[in-house]
Amino acid sequence: VIADYIKRRQERVGREINETPHQVLRSLGAITPDGEITVAGILLFGKDPQAFLPQSGVTYVRFHGKEPQAGYARREDMTGALARIIEKIGQVLVVELRGESIMRGLKREDHSILPLQAVREALVNAISHREYRIGGRKVEVRQYEDRLEIISPGSLPAYITLDNMVEEHFSRNSRVVKGLYEWKFIEELGLGVDLIYSLMQQEGHPPPEFKADEKTVVVTLRRGVGIVPPLRFAPAED
Repeated sequence: VIADYIKRRQERVGREINETPHQVLRSLGAITPDGEITVAGILLFGKDPQAFLPQSGVTYVRFHGKEPQAGYARREDMTGALARIIEKIGQVLVVELRGESIMRGLKREDHSILPLQAVREALVNAISHREYRIGGRKVEVRQYEDRLEIISPGSLPAYITLDNMVEEHFSRNSRVVKGLYEWKFIEELGLGVDLIYSLMQQEGHPPPEFKADEKTVVVTLRRGVGIVPPLRFAPAED
């Protein structure tokens, strides 16, 4: 995991990092100057972070209809370092959000029922900014027939409100955010919410919905109503 982080970080900065792994982890704040691991270090690089922070996993549930039910079509519990959790839930969502494929000539194009990049941004935001001091609840991804809900434990951080969250930015877990940014899981610092709005609009879906109280922050991504699904076959482009 550490080697993968260093590789991705070098790709982002476009040059080789002439530091030892110990120096890299120390500069990120994953370990202290005395070599003791920090909470961010456990979350980002721990072999089994859930042994110390059981709430740091992610639970995915897909329901059959539009409302929560006692039974569900699929459930997955993702564990491991945060980067690995993001990769695992990403693989699940690629399958579960798959729409119809179309053929343009001899080329197949796959489509998803929601923009995958918007889903990824919302998911990474939830993992990055959740309140890790709250035990007993993980980030939850709930998929319904008409929408996807991502539930993050904890209230909105600091001075962030539902009214200013597009313009204002604040990182509750700055070391985690920095690590995931340098790992290339975050495209641009502070632009996640803006990107979600833009991607949903570009593909004809309603804007994302945000709800927050003292216990949770919920992001809802709804499928567009009346959007014509892609044809299974389409003529090849000139």
